[in-house]
Amino acid sequence: MAEKINIDDTNEIPEVESIDQQQSDLSIVQGILCLSRIKRHFKYLKLNDEQKKLYKKLLAESKTLSETKKRQYNKNNIFEVENLNFWYANGTKQALYEINCKIKKNKVTALIGPSGCGKSTFIRCLNRMNNLIVGASHTGNIYFYDGTNLKSKKLNTLELTTRVGMIFQKPSPFPMSIYDNVAYGPRSHGIHDKKTLDPIVHGALKEAALWDEVKDNLFELGTSLSGGQQQRLCIARAIALKPEVLLMDEPTSGLDPIATSKIEVLINNLKEHFTIIIVTHSMAQAQRISDETAFFYQGRLVEMDTTKNIFTRPKEKRTRNYISGKIG
Repeated sequence: MAEKINIDDTNEIPEVESIDQQQSDLSIVQGILCLSRIKRHFKYLKLNDEQKKLYKKLLAESKTLSETKKRQYNKNNIFEVENLNFWYANGTKQALYEINCKIKKNKVTALIGPSGCGKSTFIRCLNRMNNLIVGASHTGNIYFYDGTNLKSKKLNTLELTTRVGMIFQKPSPFPMSIYDNVAYGPRSHGIHDKKTLDPIVHGALKEAALWDEVKDNLFELGTSLSGGQQQRLCIARAIALKPEVLLMDEPTSGLDPIATSKIEVLINNLKEHFTIIIVTHSMAQAQRISDETAFFYQGRLVEMDTTKNIFTRPKEKRTRNYISGKIG
């Protein structure tokens, strides 16, 4: 282990600062930065001199980054994630550790890994959904689309959730008609003219491969549809706003094989117009639909590569063990 030894003119035992201590200081300081301003102040007073220096450095960096775009941003990427750490329960439970990755535009990226490894936490960081959880906090930076930092005050939450749509594990149509479900987003953005709404609803339902099944029943309740149809309705509702990204958190886990197959075909068709990031527990599904795959384990991103390489030539032993069923 690398060590930094400070030797003075006395004969005292030299102080040793290990890499483990540096990582410990970093974790402590990052946790404090995520607290409210008042709590942060009292926690800061308890830090030693080295930790206070690190705190001031990270605080200055976070203020600068939250106001600016990333200068060297690859426009082929939809997200660039740097040093992302995430905590629940007021900083007492860390769910993500130093996540670094780049997610490409107009590709399907699958997130795989055992339950509780951080996949869903990560995907919800990409549209600030985790900000709604009491006691949740994070450090690090996520850059979006053109290099805009998600912390930027110039990117409000409504704009972000419009541009980054979310499809949940359990279909969640609103208790209103099929038509009104799809029109809900455009109406919330001030579009109320039926002549404008009709083609939006028609186009979204067609893109979601649902139009032919519901065109004669548009004013029946969305909740009256089958599970697979409800999930496609939720996809139609999301794409009606023309987002750049669709986040999908296990969208087929509760569906039968036929409905699952329809969703998978839909995903492959949608990637021509949208970037799709999908959490899945099915390695077979990841291989069928994704271009890139990221393997998470115990809150860490172990490996990310093309799906073909992940499943045929993984570089990391833990990836090989998960794919072969030795861990999980």
